[in-house]
Amino acid sequence: MGRILWVNPVGSDAFDAETAEVIEGVRSPEHEVVIRSLADGLPTHLEYHLHEHVVFEPMLELMREAEADGFDAAVVGCFYDGGLRELREALDLPVVGMAEASMLFACSLGHRFSILVGRRKWIPKMRDNAITVGIDRRIASFRSLEMSIPEMFEDPAELDRRAIEQSLLAVEDGAELVLFSELVPATLVERAAVELPIPLLDPGVACWKWAEMAADIYRRTGLGHGRAFGYEAPPV
Repeated sequence: MGRILWVNPVGSDAFDAETAEVIEGVRSPEHEVVIRSLADGLPTHLEYHLHEHVVFEPMLELMREAEADGFDAAVVGCFYDGGLRELREALDLPVVGMAEASMLFACSLGHRFSILVGRRKWIPKMRDNAITVGIDRRIASFRSLEMSIPEMFEDPAELDRRAIEQSLLAVEDGAELVLFSELVPATLVERAAVELPIPLLDPGVACWKWAEMAADIYRRTGLGHGRAFGYEAPPV
């Protein structure tokens, strides 16, 4: 059985149970998931660019330990993909970013898609991610729910309502599917199946299945990040 480390790069285990539930719903029996969050005292969400820098070192340490222990892949469990390039420089095992993997998967499901974000503040970083991946022209729109991460936890019913509302507007933008920028609550999955004329893609599901593929290839063939240019490893 292969092992994949999923890091929720925040100083709280509040997301761990939800993450496990999402992954267990789609996990191949050939892959074991190990979910880790960071130490208390670190930021409990990454809505600010500065927070990404604060959590990078402890996230890197967790992944280094996993690599030394024979894991087959690691996941940055945040749609900002914070530190993704740096992690790929430092590690040989495949490192999968939630945004990159789920956006690339979304491109295979529809010609154009929209991304639901919590707040407008998130959009510049997520648009930059799309440009970096080279798929910004495939995005029909960004739709904001105007809810922070703490507010989503406090009022899940309102989260569901706004997500459905903004998804319907995304259809008018020309989206053929909607990609949520957080793990999708089960209640929203159920409502979306009934109320939306287009699919709602959970980035946790897409990212996990991408990680399984990367882990399989790495374990069987040793294929990982190319080292010639962008991911050239730093000198020891």
